[in-house]
Amino acid sequence: MPAKSSPEGTVTGSLAALRPLEGASRAAVAAALVDAELHAPLRARARREQEMEAAWQQLHAATLPILEQRRRWLAELRAAQGDRCAYCGCTFEAGTPRRATVDHVVALARGGPDTRANCVAACQRCNELKRDMDVALFRKYRPWLAGETRDPPPRSEP
Repeated sequence: MPAKSSPEGTVTGSLAALRPLEGASRAAVAAALVDAELHAPLRARARREQEMEAAWQQLHAATLPILEQRRRWLAELRAAQGDRCAYCGCTFEAGTPRRATVDHVVALARGGPDTRANCVAACQRCNELKRDMDVALFRKYRPWLAGETRDPPPRSEP
């Protein structure tokens, strides 16, 4: 008896499907085949729903909300920098101006990319003081901006 494919992609009428029914009455075999035909669409729909859910989970994982992405970046950056600010070297403290934040080395306002490679972990104080400054300029003026010295650094000749 040749195997037939139903529209749902299930194979019916195969000998393998009938083996458990060997020795059963003709009515039992017919009932089993009818039952299999009735449940095949339900199983196919359940399989499609599982595949769609798996695809949705994969898509969702690829496009994490920006906040969760930044939390992961911050955790990675803190670990890479030894839990210290990239600019002043202080140890991060939660709930204070020394809490860890993600800072873009080349500010987004200056055309810097929003990528992990362009980010460092900085304390909130340094991040706020830096604003959209270039890193070299910020390192030069940071002590004065932070109020650690009263005199601004000397101007360099162009």
